[in-house]
Amino acid sequence: MSDRIKGQEVALSITVDGALQTTIDTIQSAEMEFELDLLEEGYLGETSDRVDSIYKLMRVNLEGHVSNRGYVELADAIVQRAQRRAGAAIRIDVVGTFRFPDDTTMSILIPDVYFEAIPLSVGGRAEFVGFTLAGKARGYQFI
Repeated sequence: MSDRIKGQEVALSITVDGALQTTIDTIQSAEMEFELDLLEEGYLGETSDRVDSIYKLMRVNLEGHVSNRGYVELADAIVQRAQRRAGAAIRIDVVGTFRFPDDTTMSILIPDVYFEAIPLSVGGRAEFVGFTLAGKARGYQFI
């Protein structure tokens, strides 16, 4: 058994107002990024800069194939929230669960994700319809 984990040991889920979107199941790749800013400042009499960093936000990028209407419904929920429509989704969360070789698990919850443009790509007659979700959130929590 390998001492590293592969994509098959990672489960992703999306919730809209606490309801699990079980139909979103053909995600091909996911990226969760802790965005930091690096600060550097030089002072007289010192031979090198001082370095510090600050946490900015979380980035989430998901890519996959459209396999059912759940993807379009999720895109609609995201757009309706952005338009601040009555009855629109209030919160959309992304959760990644990692299963390690020692059979332990760790999950990262990225709450209240706000998304950028949502492209649906139709590459050709013999290609699957693809989707991309790119979003940002203020925080994260390991659970």
